[in-house]
Amino acid sequence: MTENQKKAMMGCRAERSSGSATSGAGRLATVIALTCATGVAHALNTGTDMNMSYKPASGGMAGAAYTKPQEPSAAVFGNPATMTQLRGTHFGIGAAFLIPEVDVHQRGAAGSRTSSSDARNYVVPDTAVTHEIGGGWFLGGGIELDAGIGVDFRDDPITVPSVSTDPSVTGLPLLVELISFNANVAAAKQLTPQTAVGAALTIGFGLAQLGTSGPSGSFGGLLGPAGCDPATAGSCGFGGNTSSVHDVGFGASIGLTHRLTSALTLSAALKSPVKYKFKNILYQNAVGTPGYQDLTVEQPLEAIVGMAYDVTPSWMVEADVVWKNWSSAETYEDVYDDQFLVLLGTQYRTGPWSLRLGYSYAQDILRDTPNNTLGNLRGLGPIPLGAAAGSLGTDVVKLVQMSLVPVIWQHTIAAGVGFDLSSNVRLDVFGAYGFKNEDKRTTSIGAALAGPVGPETYEAEVSAWAVGAGVNFSF
Repeated sequence: MTENQKKAMMGCRAERSSGSATSGAGRLATVIALTCATGVAHALNTGTDMNMSYKPASGGMAGAAYTKPQEPSAAVFGNPATMTQLRGTHFGIGAAFLIPEVDVHQRGAAGSRTSSSDARNYVVPDTAVTHEIGGGWFLGGGIELDAGIGVDFRDDPITVPSVSTDPSVTGLPLLVELISFNANVAAAKQLTPQTAVGAALTIGFGLAQLGTSGPSGSFGGLLGPAGCDPATAGSCGFGGNTSSVHDVGFGASIGLTHRLTSALTLSAALKSPVKYKFKNILYQNAVGTPGYQDLTVEQPLEAIVGMAYDVTPSWMVEADVVWKNWSSAETYEDVYDDQFLVLLGTQYRTGPWSLRLGYSYAQDILRDTPNNTLGNLRGLGPIPLGAAAGSLGTDVVKLVQMSLVPVIWQHTIAAGVGFDLSSNVRLDVFGAYGFKNEDKRTTSIGAALAGPVGPETYEAEVSAWAVGAGVNFSF
């Protein structure tokens, strides 16, 4: 095991394989195909969604911003009814720098080693504006990076065991990027001095790339892409077969706030799914007519309730609870369960300073028993999915949960500072850290591929940190 094999990444990667296979090769290909195919799901402690965790002010409160947001973007993309709290005109622009770190340890038929991803640097842009037009009406709009992340195993491929006739280990230089931008147009109305409602229309733009890039390890002549002679041992690398596609999706959100007392505000919001259908994203020649397939990826339905309490005129605390319906979101439903998030944040103002702290808890998202396929794919290269994959498919998706979608950290802390440069301009900065967590799955992949050997165990160690900054203008 080399030192270079050390840090894996949360996110996802998908892959297609082509060529003919023997029975042993078919099993190997199933591992390869499913390992790749699941790459469309990218992992954060909130699943693939960013929520409010990477906005300049909300980031310092761990995303607790659905009841009393401190910036226009949190109102436009969180609970649109909260725009009524931003009197006049507000404009904000900022970005966060996100570094996720995941180590995937493999033990069993493929030996003991750790794979690492180089895709660790992500910029999360954010901008929005709100305006009070009179008569209790408010309008807003903005653009944010709503969801997505990626993985790059070109320099440190994920390894899988070969069959007993060739005990070598095969390396897969997997690549995937899934990025979802949201553009929101929102309106809110102050119905009474205590109650406000709001709604937003979302136009999403999704980009997806998946496959392999660069040479892979040998498949021992058992699996060869088109044009490779499978009878020539050691000559059949997986090679590069990345593809890049995009799609547009639509969604909406509604929200309500109610000031129960002068100090206590309650809120509720509902955010619809945003669905992308990535056309011709994966090739298959296992079932029916060979060709490229479409894959639907759906960011989930969310329901949010929250409360904010003004302890003093200068000190506010907020608590929000978010429920995410991953079990009904296409493709994600095969690896994720529904999830609750608890977001706690506080802000204390003193002079020109706004001091912020936050903590978030994320419920375990990985299904204990995943499905044996992903999305609506009929196959991956020469490998059928679903019923045709049998129990081995479930084991392979467990591997995927650990290597490509290990959303396993649960505790995040955050801190931030705002400084009033003038009566109209505020600078916000924040930092956040998701504590390392571990999870593992034991499968029968080694026995299925390499003969009478013990089980194969995959263990993921995941953590992440982020820093961000932005400027808020108010008039």
